[in-house]
Formats: sequence, C-alpha cells, structure tokens
Amino acid sequence: MLWLIGLGVGDERDMSIKGLEACKRADVIFLERYTSPVKINVGNLRKLVGKDVIELSREDVEEKNLVVREAEKRNVAFLVPGDPLFATTHKEIVRECMLRKIRVEVIHASSILTAVGESGLSLYKFGRVVSLPFPQENYFPLSPYDHILTNLKAGLHTLILLDIGMDVHTAIDVLLRMEEKKKGRIFTQDTKLVVLSRLGSPNKSILYSSISKLKSIDFGESPHSLVIPAELEHHEKEFLELFEVENEQR
Repeated sequence: MLWLIGLGVGDERDMSIKGLEACKRADVIFLERYTSPVKINVGNLRKLVGKDVIELSREDVEEKNLVVREAEKRNVAFLVPGDPLFATTHKEIVRECMLRKIRVEVIHASSILTAVGESGLSLYKFGRVVSLPFPQENYFPLSPYDHILTNLKAGLHTLILLDIGMDVHTAIDVLLRMEEKKKGRIFTQDTKLVVLSRLGSPNKSILYSSISKLKSIDFGESPHSLVIPAELEHHEKEFLELFEVENEQR
C-alpha cells in the first residue's frame, strides 16, 4: 500500500493528523524535497513521526521508481511538499500504482494554489499557472509570457512559480527580457505585481507594488512566488492595498 501525504506550504508541522497516523502505520517512510523549496526539518520530522524518514533523490523517485517498487511489497508513506498531487511526478506514481493494483490513499494538504488567497485575490479569478524557468544558453522559452497574456485578456490573474533557486529580482529581469522580445505591453516599470514569500511560515510576507519599487526590496529567503493581477474587483483592490509598498525601501 502507498500513502501519498502532503506536508503543506510551511514546514513539517503542517502535516495533518491523518497523515501522521498513516506514518505511524507505515513500514517505511520516504520523503522528497526536490519538487518544492518548502522548509522541512528532517530531524524534527523524524521526531514527529517517531520513525526514520528516508529522503529520496529525483533519481530514486523518477528513474529507479523506488516508491512504487517498495509499495508492492509493504506499506509505504511518501511525504511530499505542498499538496501531494500538485507535481506531475506524484500523479505518475499514483497512476503506476493503480496499474499495478497497489492500494493508494492520498492525504491532501495546503499548497500555493490555495495559500495565494492570503493576498485577497479571488481564487475563482486565477487562470493557468505559469512556471518561470532559468534561461539557459540557446534556451529562452517565451511560453510563460504567452500564457500570462492569455490570462490577462480573459480577465484572469496569473500565479507564477519560480524555478528552484530563482529569486524575485531574477524573475523580474526574466519577465522584462520577455517583454523586450514579445512587446505585448504586459511588463513595464509601472506594472504592479504581488510578491508572495514564505507563505505558511511565521515570517511570511506579501508585498504589492510596481516593478520599479519591487526591484529595490530584499525579499529574504525562499520560497517566493509572483502574481500578475488582472483587472481588480473592488474588494480585491481594497485588500491588496493593505500590502502596498509606498516607499522605495521597505
């Protein structure tokens, strides 16, 4: 059997009681942290579940198929950041287990898709989620820009997930470079963005301002996400104003 357990957006304490109970019943507990920069203290996690927790690499999960192979033989708890079905990797594991007639129980948790509601923006008005990768030599994908433009034309906000290790300033630079190439008039120095930092943690931060002002702010450690708001409804505008940066430094 496999329990696929979400750890939420904060730290190991975001795991639900149901997830904790599953861990205590499991023969082996696996953990992966490569799909999200959520801050998990493995030592504290081991104390919480009262058992060893084995951290797996991308190779262990995606190439060696270790989780599925072990779930064929014994009861496995697989702990993952955020909600367990956010990443395509985890969906493939569920599918593979179903094909092999392995029982699967998914134990859900919070994710950035729901936590973004702390900004005051209506979750009903979000369009396609966009991932922003690091540009590489001879590789500068412009599809994120196209998806953002499509969302804006439909009156929908865009949640932008930053590549692992990407900071807010780098993300803004990448978006401005895309603007130079696409010229869709989405991003200027006056374009207002929402910066979400470390949601679910005690030192979370939500800031709303123009690109020109955001470029001068130190946003601290990751994880970070951005939101490109579409046209705001009255209640959204009033809520976002609570997070607005008025000065060049904050």
